[in-house]
Amino acid sequence: MSVEAALPRPLPEGFLPPNCSYPEQDWPVLARQWFPLVCADDPLVKPRQVVLLNLRLAVYRMPDGIRIGRDMCPHRGLPLSSGRIEGEELVCAYHGLRFGSDGQCRLVPEKLAPKTADCFRITAFPAVERHGLIWTCLIPEDETWMPSISSEGENSPQDGVTSIFKLSIESLVDSQKDLALDELQRLLEELGFGSMPNALASSGA
Repeated sequence: MSVEAALPRPLPEGFLPPNCSYPEQDWPVLARQWFPLVCADDPLVKPRQVVLLNLRLAVYRMPDGIRIGRDMCPHRGLPLSSGRIEGEELVCAYHGLRFGSDGQCRLVPEKLAPKTADCFRITAFPAVERHGLIWTCLIPEDETWMPSISSEGENSPQDGVTSIFKLSIESLVDSQKDLALDELQRLLEELGFGSMPNALASSGA
């Protein structure tokens, strides 16, 4: 198990993604759960857009680990997933702003003067490796961390997903569990794992 260093930057109070398809009261609850986004061994040679709970994220690999940020350049809101990695920096494809591993802008092109690098920082989320997958949480709480499950007796990443997700959503009401499971199913399909782990699908978690 490894934990990638992350400097989460909270979303604004009361935040909902544009065109949110979830009930206003449910989205913040679901956003406090952990979801898998990519395989830990994915080379991520360029930033990739992954949608989680209607929020567009950019997932990219820096020299010191995988990073997850909102897929929106803090300058003009254009997608960072269209950018590129150069050395230790993520470079926005549109205006060339350069962001370090901590999400802070390091360089603003002269054409954007008098703006300074201090004005811009990516909204970042934690990136945690469990069972061969990279997980994140959109609203990580101060005293909450992702459940840590022993890998003994598990045969695949899906076994780990089952263990973690059952713990993660056990306090939710049934309607929220259904929403969380639907989102997990979609993400697993995008990861190439196909159907829901049986232990989740059959029991409703």
